[in-house]
Amino acid sequence: MTEIFRAEDYQNHPLYNIKAVEQATGLTAATLRAWERRYEVCEPQRSESGYRLYSERDMAALHWLKRRVKDEGLSISQAVAVLQMHRGASNGTAAPAVMPAPQVDAEPSAQIDLCHQLIRALLAFDENHADHILSEAFALHGVESACELVIAPALVEIGDRWHRGEVSVVSEHFASHYVRRKLESMVNVTAVHEAGPMLILGCAPGDWHEVALVLLAFFLRRQGYRVIYLGQNVPLENLVAELERLHPAMVIMSATTDETAAALVQVSQVVATLPSPRPLFGFGGRAFNRNVSLRARVHGSFLGETAASAIHRVQALLNPPAANPG
Repeated sequence: MTEIFRAEDYQNHPLYNIKAVEQATGLTAATLRAWERRYEVCEPQRSESGYRLYSERDMAALHWLKRRVKDEGLSISQAVAVLQMHRGASNGTAAPAVMPAPQVDAEPSAQIDLCHQLIRALLAFDENHADHILSEAFALHGVESACELVIAPALVEIGDRWHRGEVSVVSEHFASHYVRRKLESMVNVTAVHEAGPMLILGCAPGDWHEVALVLLAFFLRRQGYRVIYLGQNVPLENLVAELERLHPAMVIMSATTDETAAALVQVSQVVATLPSPRPLFGFGGRAFNRNVSLRARVHGSFLGETAASAIHRVQALLNPPAANPG
């Protein structure tokens, strides 16, 4: 349950300069100014010298918002909406009985700009700048939106440039490795849901491109699924043995080339012959995005071209609507 923010619990005297707020909250000055400009989350006063000064109340609000974005996956606009409800309740003003449904932030230009900045930083091997850009993206848009709208498109663009011969394989590997490390660190601190439906994820035999699948594993775990991630180049015989032992609800595999897509087709055929209870089979990846005709060869369900569409498809497959008795 989201903690209540009570503004009256904190002093409203201007005390802290922006450097102190940066150090205390971990937010950059650019993020602080963006939040102030777009969402009016703070009301800093000006010192006699013209510098911003923040109160204890401002500091507490910033900490509260950062926890909502980082720990609960809200976008900053969603977190601010909740904060305003809490402030309204504290002031005795009426708050809506039902919180509005989450909306995608209407700031595509900001997301595109961060995506382009991330591409430039990664192709320049500038890890510190990339870290700064990701911190900005997470703070402004929330974890899942930042992954879906900033990180994933950046990787796709770098991969496409590599295929066109515009960037080196070394640059592509650096970018993929950097993003994979960031995603894996987030997966490792996301709670494991032992009671959720078990999903087994892995790359097709011979396929070594796993970043998109790591992103999907992260999203699925945040949705409450019990995710077992097998990684790159999953051998067919080993996979079948584990499926017969673990009885997962679903197997999800990805392929990035026509060759590994053919191997994935073989896996799907074998899974389709397993005795009941047989897992559902879902698939995706660059190979099926580029060559739509490959999808019909797989004994399973194509999950879409993005992690977000894959989440919706998995939910629909595992929780089909009840049949109409009429």
